[in-house]
Amino acid sequence: MKQTINKVRITGELVKNGLEEFTTKKSGKAAIGGSLVLRTADGSEHEVDFYSNKYKEDANGNVLSEERYFYKEYLKAMQELRDISKCTDGQKPDVISISDGMFTDNDFKGQNNKVVSSNKISAKFINVVEPKDYDTTVLEAKFEVDGVIAKLEDEIEKDVPTGNKRVVINHIATRQIKEGDKYIDAYEVDKIIPVRMTIKKELVEPFTTAGYYEGCYTKLSGVVVNTVETGFEIEEQAFGEPIKRPFKRTTRLNDVKSGSNVGTIYEHDLTDDIANQLIAKRKQKLIEVENGVSSSSGSNSSAASSSTPAAAPPVMNPFAQSK
Repeated sequence: MKQTINKVRITGELVKNGLEEFTTKKSGKAAIGGSLVLRTADGSEHEVDFYSNKYKEDANGNVLSEERYFYKEYLKAMQELRDISKCTDGQKPDVISISDGMFTDNDFKGQNNKVVSSNKISAKFINVVEPKDYDTTVLEAKFEVDGVIAKLEDEIEKDVPTGNKRVVINHIATRQIKEGDKYIDAYEVDKIIPVRMTIKKELVEPFTTAGYYEGCYTKLSGVVVNTVETGFEIEEQAFGEPIKRPFKRTTRLNDVKSGSNVGTIYEHDLTDDIANQLIAKRKQKLIEVENGVSSSSGSNSSAASSSTPAAAPPVMNPFAQSK
């Protein structure tokens, strides 16, 4: 199978440097990780996660004495990057460019012990923009994700349609195949990553006309928005002073701006059997999260247990049944 597309590119001012060293709870290994928060020109603040164990391991998982490349890079970033809190005397924070970001699945128990599914953004490389390039650097966050449209519905807020549409695209994450000590130009399927997107009302008609449907395979592109608006709402009274109430509105969405032609899973070296295995694996992961067995980072199990059989292949496409 070819490598699938899951790209998030962010360039922004460093609001918070949240990288830190720690010891992992499960294995007790030395590691470094955390996040950088980047602010783009629209006022959005995007949190990007990073992680690396400190030491390399051999083929059998034995810890070696040699430090990993990314551990050393993150340690340097933790110590040297300047966020807003470190700026003095008119200094500006560092501008960071993330070119290899990707959406990850983030599943956890919410209220009433119900599983909540959302997306995080992770990356490996941290690129610092040179100050001489600040004036020509565009601070923005964009994405490209391909996969199968698993859900397509009208957006409803307070029982009123907004005119927007909500889309869930099941991205098929892939792993590069390794032969011996080298990776080859071939990939195998890993898991489903549901990515939630919004089609603004001004694009709903061309989106619909293009023929998108639940179960089709496509690529959607757009911008990542994560803004917070604060202010006051004024309620006029029959007499006396008006009532002033503070408000805080958070807008968090993946705003679709364009999409490729529709296709099917079969054009991407996927079969009904592979699709159903991926769906079963996703269902099993959600059950594990609900039962407190799996962390939000995902399960490593490759197949569902006997209590969660794979869905039977429908006529058009197995993913049309996967939410």
